[in-house]
Amino acid sequence: MEDLPSSSSYSLDSSSTTKSLVIPISPQSPYSGDFGEYFSEQYSVLKLVLSYLNYYDLNTLREVNSSLKVATDILLKKRTWIQAASLNYMHGTDHRPEPIHSGHFIDLRIEPKVLFTFEGMAGGTSSRSRPKICMRLRDRNDNRFFPKSDIVPKSVKTFVPIGAKGIIYPDKNEKNELITVQTMMHKKLALLYLPTTDSYDVSVFTRVVSSDSFVQDPIREFFHIDPRPIRGIIFLKVGSPQIDGMIRFIVKVVSDNQSEPFALSGGHVSSLDYDNPPKKNIPGVLKAIIFRGDGIRCVSDCIGSTTDEGVLEGLKHTALYVNKTFGKLNIHKTFIMMFQCVDRHSMPIEDNMHLAKTFPNIPIFGMQTWGEIGFRSFKTHDSKIDNKRRKLSIMHSVTTTYMIVSID
Repeated sequence: MEDLPSSSSYSLDSSSTTKSLVIPISPQSPYSGDFGEYFSEQYSVLKLVLSYLNYYDLNTLREVNSSLKVATDILLKKRTWIQAASLNYMHGTDHRPEPIHSGHFIDLRIEPKVLFTFEGMAGGTSSRSRPKICMRLRDRNDNRFFPKSDIVPKSVKTFVPIGAKGIIYPDKNEKNELITVQTMMHKKLALLYLPTTDSYDVSVFTRVVSSDSFVQDPIREFFHIDPRPIRGIIFLKVGSPQIDGMIRFIVKVVSDNQSEPFALSGGHVSSLDYDNPPKKNIPGVLKAIIFRGDGIRCVSDCIGSTTDEGVLEGLKHTALYVNKTFGKLNIHKTFIMMFQCVDRHSMPIEDNMHLAKTFPNIPIFGMQTWGEIGFRSFKTHDSKIDNKRRKLSIMHSVTTTYMIVSID
């Protein structure tokens, strides 16, 4: 800490038997300058004080003066970890103007760039039943900022709401151990925030499919417009089987456009947000979440075994590849997105628990699906793996697909 200016002095009286320290303090007039400017110049003190503040408070300080804005921006840029939270919503609040919930305040420590919301829904599987809670949070925000209350801060540029009958999200038990649990009956909203950095980007491609054909050129243009390499794609679909052809086309476009391998995961979920849905005929909806840039890495794999031993054996190969390629995973900058077939949930195996044991302390988010999407994004040289089965099909059934995403 820097020494602050002072007019105090001290002297040691050697004639006394007991030596004492005498500190004369002269009267000082109150500081009459701009305290905000003065405090902003004490960078060592400022850095220490600001380090304890959350995003909402730091965002408020940005408005004080330019020096505080610079210091705040520097501090937030260093906070490049992810943050997760979950909320319990009371039954029957979907039709009220303001959802009633417990624990609305999300104490963000980062400036979020991307927000995924996973909503446990008790409703049906219709694509018209859009995620209700998270959509109301977005619509209510209306580009305004309410400190210490908003779940969707104005810094969020990419918002992906997902609804499913069963969701998987990180929670902590009495021993404060990170575990994964499922919900199928209660209203639950799990939130995943990714930090704001310039080294990666997350974009969303959305299409409503109401016919057997689709126009290829706009899709190709969307995926070619950004020159940065694609690290991973998460496909979410509802309804129309014609979407499968679009998914295969997108995978081919990306494969032909870049030499680097990319990860793939996803599934058929209960509901998705989409704009201006047709009022007649339930359409198919496709969302593709694209991770790009040099500041993010992704790897994907599938779990097809129906025994605990087989699941753990497959996860071992993934863990070896991740350790060799990524090194030790940073638990504050890594998450796993998984999509588990509803039929696997009835089997005596727990894919999410095996994932949690293989990659300890890495938060897992996901949902129950059908029509899982994904492939093994890496090649293994283990002789136990049949060479003919290294490249798996994109579409699956009775499997679990997952993607490990790590932010540098």
